[in-house]
Amino acid sequence: MDDNADFMTKHGFKTKDDVYRALLKKYKDMLATQETIRKNDISSAEMAGQIKYYKSVMQHAHDVRVLSAGIEKVIAVALDSQNHMTAMTRKLIEAANINSAEKKVLENEIKRLHDTLLSTFTKALDSRSAATEISVPATAETETKPKKVTATPKTRPAILLTEALNRFLNSKPTKSLETQRDTSRTVALFIEAFGDLSIRNIDGKVAGDFRDVLFSLPASHGKTKNLSLQEEIERAASHDVSTLSAKTVKNHFMRLSSLWNDLLRRDMVEKNPWGNWDFNLTKKNPRRAWTAEEMDKLLQTPWPLCSIPADTFKGITMVAAYSGMRLGEICNLRNEDIETIDGVLCFRICAHPEDSWSPKTEAGERLVPIHSTLLDWGILNVQKTGEKYLFSELKTSTDGNRGADFSRAFSRYKMMMELPPAVTFHGFRHTVSTLLRNQNSDIRELWIDALLGHEASHKSQGATTYLSGIEMQNLKRTVEAIQYTAFNLPLLG
Repeated sequence: MDDNADFMTKHGFKTKDDVYRALLKKYKDMLATQETIRKNDISSAEMAGQIKYYKSVMQHAHDVRVLSAGIEKVIAVALDSQNHMTAMTRKLIEAANINSAEKKVLENEIKRLHDTLLSTFTKALDSRSAATEISVPATAETETKPKKVTATPKTRPAILLTEALNRFLNSKPTKSLETQRDTSRTVALFIEAFGDLSIRNIDGKVAGDFRDVLFSLPASHGKTKNLSLQEEIERAASHDVSTLSAKTVKNHFMRLSSLWNDLLRRDMVEKNPWGNWDFNLTKKNPRRAWTAEEMDKLLQTPWPLCSIPADTFKGITMVAAYSGMRLGEICNLRNEDIETIDGVLCFRICAHPEDSWSPKTEAGERLVPIHSTLLDWGILNVQKTGEKYLFSELKTSTDGNRGADFSRAFSRYKMMMELPPAVTFHGFRHTVSTLLRNQNSDIRELWIDALLGHEASHKSQGATTYLSGIEMQNLKRTVEAIQYTAFNLPLLG
């Protein structure tokens, strides 16, 4: 009895009823917990069943797409064979020794057979598309009410761009050989940039990206056969060469617009994304800068394993983002080119005749103060004792280009990130220029030109380069005005 009294006193119970009530509450809590567990188990089982159902629907959709693609290829081959047979038959008729009336009868019969075959294929495609329309999982309200499937533009077969070109343009005798050739070239250029997309996936955004690509290509595009499309864009950007004219870009869009108008008439697409674009470039468009979203995507995407070490990629990219220097200038930096001028650590960009390298212009020879973010990041730790260049892992190509391997590797990396082709490494230079020219401080245009190595617009003031009287502290203020919300590629070592 004393033990019971001690137990009750220890746990704050005054009477046995208090103990019973506490035990009853504990039992109710246990029942509530068990009920919660039971409901969770039921919910989990229902969710697992739903997931299994959705997986089954998705697998079915995949199988239908594979089957559709196979059938469309068979149809394309059949049409091609039929066209070939028609042409051969016409030649036989022409060669046969028959009169013109008999020849006319045979030609009409050939045309009738051709139209019948084409109509049969078209109906087969339409009925197959309607029959394979996939509905969403049924709910309690829809299980007893089967949904009627109606043919809409969405139920039309989604063909690839090359198929659309061959079926609705190049097969038309009314289209001149010149029109077919020029449109085929435009389509080939699009496919080189974005791949052979389904016509339904080509919307206004894709059209805008293609416009950016065209305006980024050098005017000499196609003459340098050993360069890829992306390498040509990089070359045009880094060397500031002239790009395709507005007239040329407009012609590319007009050819695609003509093809899309035909697809619209056939209900193969919902709208034409190639119309109503502005090609008036009397005011020169600035080169393509990186957006904040694109820079964030770069931060989130690991550098792939290749001949360029990850730390070298990070160092070169960080210097570009926080200085606006050209890729060639960064790759040719020597350890001796890091100097302290008027108490400020700087990169000295100057000619190295012994290596047959020099900046692009006279204004390109300059001092670039090293951004405090770069110093905190550890740019000085990149230096290796006994090495000539700051980024010593880079190799010099046979034509003396130290940035060629990096440029190719960065192009592959950019494609892996699925960024538009018009986005280039050189775009960091334009990003810096945009940041500096849009900031609200009293940074002068003259200082920005001196930092970036541009021919200054204020030549009459005798200050076209850093040697013309611009104080180092002003250049330091300018470079420190390069600020991002968050852009830092941490070193591995």
